[in-house]
Amino acid sequence: MTEEASIVKSADWVLCEERGPGVPEGIYGVACMTCEARSPLFDDDQLPVAVWAIQHVQQEPEHRQFIATTEKHWRVHPRPGPTPPAPDSFLQRAAGPTFVGLMCLLTALAGLLPATLN
Repeated sequence: MTEEASIVKSADWVLCEERGPGVPEGIYGVACMTCEARSPLFDDDQLPVAVWAIQHVQQEPEHRQFIATTEKHWRVHPRPGPTPPAPDSFLQRAAGPTFVGLMCLLTALAGLLPATLN
């Protein structure tokens, strides 16, 4: 994870603005509130959107209200921290109980061995 300003942090996740090569700071557009006309979307530049709105008003003089939108890219990352331990292999999980069982059996046999010799 790159050094980014966090937007929201929770116990296990961090929501950040997406930044990097090819990721725009913002994507801008407008929609006319009188009709269904919409501007194209433009990366990192509000000027073409403003020009589109003015040209729309020149074509439709009564259409003077617009809804402006700005889109940003976000990404959720796992919270940085210690790496969880790798899961044990089957052999590691089985070796402990097997060893304990074998030691119990040998202890029991050691107690029986003197009894059988008498």
